[in-house]
Amino acid sequence: MFTSLHVVPYRNFNLCPHCERLGMDPLLLRLAEGLPMISRSDGVNFHLLLADRPLPYPAERSAQPAREVSLCFWYSSDTQRSTLVIVPAGKGASVVPYRDIEFVADLLSEKLLLKGKLAPMYGLTDNSLRLWNY
Repeated sequence: MFTSLHVVPYRNFNLCPHCERLGMDPLLLRLAEGLPMISRSDGVNFHLLLADRPLPYPAERSAQPAREVSLCFWYSSDTQRSTLVIVPAGKGASVVPYRDIEFVADLLSEKLLLKGKLAPMYGLTDNSLRLWNY
């Protein structure tokens, strides 16, 4: 089972405690509202949320199912930004178990706690995030 070293106090919320504290609109909106909310915040410095459903990576159509899936997260620390995480696909194209997405959100929030920002793109390898150059 996956584990993360640092746990943030707020998980899977629709109203952001970080934004509320800053006097901003706390309602978090996403591109795809039909999936469970996956969000994280320390309540003070940042929030992070899964912005869209998992998508095949690469996105080009091919004869074979994609072996990887992209997860787009939006986050706010000093400004609004996004990061993309490429993860191995499950048994079917675009299938990533919910707990795996939760784990990625935990890893990203850990990086935000430690560094205050994220790189534009990561790959999930051996239960850790690796910086991807694109």
